[in-house]
Amino acid sequence: MLKEKKIEVVQVKIKTIDGSELKFEDILLNGDFQNADKKSSGKFSQFVYIQDYPDYVVGIVQSTKMDSTPPKRNINTNITMSLGLLTEEGLVYGNVFLFNKEKSVLLYETTRDGLFIGQLDSFIYDLVRDYDDIIKFDIKFHTLMNANAMEKLLKMGDKKSIHIQFANPEQMLKKIKNEQKSIKEIAAPGKALGADFIDVTYKIDAYKTNYLHNGAINNMLEFINSKFDLLRENVKKFSIKGYEEDEEKVTEVDFIKDKMIEKIRYTDTKNMADLKPTERKQEIILAYERLRSDIYRYL
Repeated sequence: MLKEKKIEVVQVKIKTIDGSELKFEDILLNGDFQNADKKSSGKFSQFVYIQDYPDYVVGIVQSTKMDSTPPKRNINTNITMSLGLLTEEGLVYGNVFLFNKEKSVLLYETTRDGLFIGQLDSFIYDLVRDYDDIIKFDIKFHTLMNANAMEKLLKMGDKKSIHIQFANPEQMLKKIKNEQKSIKEIAAPGKALGADFIDVTYKIDAYKTNYLHNGAINNMLEFINSKFDLLRENVKKFSIKGYEEDEEKVTEVDFIKDKMIEKIRYTDTKNMADLKPTERKQEIILAYERLRSDIYRYL
């Protein structure tokens, strides 16, 4: 049976503590980091099946979940029994990825039980923590927009409104805890009022010369993107509107709906012996070829 999976597309930004250059491929291709297990986000994860090409690196993040597992059942005999896993064994899930070296763009498979892209930074920090040859650094994954949204952003002048929708503000506040003050200030009144949905618009009248502050918008967006796997059920809309330069036309970009997304398909069978690495890697290379012209046009 063919399984369809979503591919997220982000640009990788690395900033070192001393301003020196550190490339993401330096981490991916470092032999000390390949097949090295690190416990991150409740899973044991590692880079596996790494393959270096002239323009990009392809590989898989393999994650082993050590949680308790349910029994199996024979539907003919109605007998249930243990899967037979040893204490040191767990179930394995994978996220195939492709990293374009020139544009620092990462294509990353989304899976429910693997390592979300919002957890990838923590895994990488754990991976290099005790490695003295790499200077301390900060890594960010910036979501890329689809071609239509990128065209709008390039033409958009001053931002005149921002539209945000959150579901279940009480649950959301528990998830973000002490992080991102501006998001909490939006969600907290919803919880206090007992609301289960927040719909907020911040707007400047069209005739005024003022505009919304890009820095504040970018900070909120960066937080939502970095925590989107955690907040997926809560963040329903995050859009901005502005006038196109030299025109009076108002245009809108929704940073949730208008993300650059692709799909891959590979065979999914019962009792798999591996993560279908060859099939998965072939599929993500095809996905990259479909997106390549847009990536090079806008970056």
